[in-house]
Amino acid sequence: MDVLQIWKDNAGYVLNLCERYLRDPEMAEDVRQEVFLKIINNVRAFKSRSAVRTWLYAITFRCCVDYFRLKKKQELIMEEFMRTETFYLNDCQSPIWEVNRISRTQCPISQLFIELHYGEGWEREEIAAVFGYSIAHVNKKIQTGVQYLQKLI
Repeated sequence: MDVLQIWKDNAGYVLNLCERYLRDPEMAEDVRQEVFLKIINNVRAFKSRSAVRTWLYAITFRCCVDYFRLKKKQELIMEEFMRTETFYLNDCQSPIWEVNRISRTQCPISQLFIELHYGEGWEREEIAAVFGYSIAHVNKKIQTGVQYLQKLI
């Protein structure tokens, strides 16, 4: 199956689905790109047991759901930051900016893991899998970084 042909035949279809679910044209375009990245990575897994559009619909739907999950996670993280003010220094209203600014003086791995976990909403297991570390190592780096930040606050 030719990925380029799938793109040509179905780009508009996928965009319409994304816009219908997300109700945000810019986000719909971003999610559509994510859908086609997944198609590129999984085209060999498509066994033609269903129509291409059915397969695309399923992938698009899952990508839209993932978008909402990530958005909800980010909102919860921001609410927690706003409620506890854990990482605020001075009167800055951007806790992630403060994490970035402070953690540059700490271990770069701790900085990266803190930014991914608290800023991007990644699970610790995801970080471990992507970077090839154990979950215990990721937990330790995040814990060390957070303790360092709390001392500065």
